[in-house]
Amino acid sequence: MRKLQRVAVAAALAAAGLGVAGVTGNAATAAPAHRTQAATASWAGGASVRANEREVEAFLQDVINEHHGDHAASYLNPDMQWSGGTVGTVTGRANVAGLFAGVVAAFPDAHITIDDIFGQGDQVVVRVVVSGTQQGAILGIPASGRHVQWDGVDVYRLSHGKISNIWAGDDWTAILNDTGTYKAPWIP
Repeated sequence: MRKLQRVAVAAALAAAGLGVAGVTGNAATAAPAHRTQAATASWAGGASVRANEREVEAFLQDVINEHHGDHAASYLNPDMQWSGGTVGTVTGRANVAGLFAGVVAAFPDAHITIDDIFGQGDQVVVRVVVSGTQQGAILGIPASGRHVQWDGVDVYRLSHGKISNIWAGDDWTAILNDTGTYKAPWIP
């Protein structure tokens, strides 16, 4: 597994040089289907929590649904860190922006649906479904031309109105299955 981690992190870092300027799309808005009462409460700090939620929503809408991978850096703090579990950790605004630009380039019709979003303090949690057709390589997985869909639960930390950390909990088994890379024995 360590070799796969090194390949994935290397691919993510290599993606930092990818630009997708000019790529556009007409995807539907990423609208949350559920918002907890605490997230919209007017208690002290509630306004900044809601502002953080709106920033995460805007990031996902602009970068993923509208296919502006080249806009990712504008939402990120300079010392940004993305942690993807076994995929590894990517540090720095340019490298994390490159990771997102690489996703948009690999899935030019990418769409993210926010099923739940809620915040507390400086953190925002989103439960999402991501889908798209894999037209380019992603994390060392060659283009398959296949429709890919996966669930994710991601935690964002914001500082001064920008994203400073993302802990990505994406269903990599679904990604590997849908790209034809690996079929887990429990998948029919």
